[in-house]
Formats: sequence, structure tokens, C-alpha cells
Amino acid sequence: MIISKLYGKRVESTSGKKGYVLSVNGGAGRLECIACADMDENEFTIDFRDVVSIGDKIVYEDRTTAMKNAKPIKIGLASFDDEGNFLGTVEDYNFNGTKLISAKIGKKNYPAENLVWGDVIIVKREKRLTQNVVKDGKILFKKGTAVTGELMEKAAQHGEYVQTNLKSI
Repeated sequence: MIISKLYGKRVESTSGKKGYVLSVNGGAGRLECIACADMDENEFTIDFRDVVSIGDKIVYEDRTTAMKNAKPIKIGLASFDDEGNFLGTVEDYNFNGTKLISAKIGKKNYPAENLVWGDVIIVKREKRLTQNVVKDGKILFKKGTAVTGELMEKAAQHGEYVQTNLKSI
């Protein structure tokens, strides 16, 4: 990376905040942050660990705004299925690093992609395949398999994303 090419470069956060580079700052032989200004000349700093990509512009994750907007993760929230049936209260959450994987409600774990938060948690019904997904005469996914993000990624890799999605309706 040529540092001189970063000066004056446009920056944009993943949340839409825009500006340009004033200086590149470092310490102890490594890059630390980029000092920037927005279009109203208000200065702000971007930690180099938050930089997502550098190209025509520098794209960064706006961690400061994300932390200001962060809310407590509440245990004990009432939970209902999408038909209004009470499922219990949230007992715990399961994370992989910083990504939410599931919530334990009562004695059952529900995948994060099926949860909708508000004053309570609504658990969307898990979509399942209503038919086998077949490619070249071979069954890729069997009827009754839960349709998850991971399954849809596998379907896309096999070129059967649309078929898999349609067979879950």
C-alpha cells in the first residue's frame, strides 16, 4: 500500500457516512488510524482495523456509530412463535465470536435467522423443503430438510439456489 495515494481519498462507512482523508497515522512501525473530515469539515478518525476495503474510495465499518447505537442484549424476554403461541423466555444466547448463532428459549435452541426482536422475540417458523432437490438425477437435499442460510449457500454452489428456494414454499 502506497500511503501517499491515501491522502485526499474519499472515505465512506458501511452506514453511509462520507468524507475524505486528511492524514494517515501510525505508531510503533504500523498503521493505526486515518484522520478524516466530513463535507462540513467535522473531523473524525477511522481505526485501521475497521477498514473493509481500499479502492477508488476507502470503505470502513463505522464502529463508533455502531457502539453508540448498540443496545443491551436482554435475557428473559418473552418469546412467541409466528402464530402467537408462547414459547417461553430467553434463557441464553449462543455466539460464534461476535456473530449470534442461536437463542435458547425454554429448552430449545432457535437459529438467529428465525428470530425477530422487539419488546418480545418472535420466532419465525423454520422453512423446510416440501420436495427433494434433485440435480442430474441425484438428490442434493431431502424433503423435510430445514432451509437455513448454510443450506442455501450449498444450493448456490451447486447451481440450485432457485430450485431449493421454490421447493421450500
